[in-house]
Amino acid sequence: MTGENSPQTTLILGIGNIIMGDEGFGVHVARELKEAEVPGNVKVEEGGVGGFNLLGSLDGVRRLIVVDIMMTETPPGELLFFKPGPDFGEPGKKIISFHQVGVLELVKMWGLLGYEPEIYFLVTSPEKLEWCTELSPTVRLAADQAIRLLKKLCDDNFAGLERSTSLCTL
Repeated sequence: MTGENSPQTTLILGIGNIIMGDEGFGVHVARELKEAEVPGNVKVEEGGVGGFNLLGSLDGVRRLIVVDIMMTETPPGELLFFKPGPDFGEPGKKIISFHQVGVLELVKMWGLLGYEPEIYFLVTSPEKLEWCTELSPTVRLAADQAIRLLKKLCDDNFAGLERSTSLCTL
């Protein structure tokens, strides 16, 4: 059950391409979390590969938790939870088309539009990126762990989350 936007609203946004195996991690997590009982001040949305379509989704949101796949040096399936710093970005990435807009670019655009929620990332590295709609067994376990973590954060009303500013392996 989700509530309407309020100044205290938390948005859990699952990002990814559901037909590219592990790339759909964030969407799988969001779909399953939508079925769970979450407090009224928590919204859960599937962002998919929404790009610019996601620009309006922050109205009234105080805290944003992005759930996604990210290429990191950690093994596939290991969760990372962090609050990005001001210089956070993908090394060497150059945007040459509007079709290349990812969540990091959206975060910057949201700031330009005046939306400045607290932003956190909950990510894992992929094991496989191929045409299929199922997560690999390793990333499936990470999705289950991510759902449990997000439910616990919701149950604890995100207590202490503001102090989570550095990279944290879960």
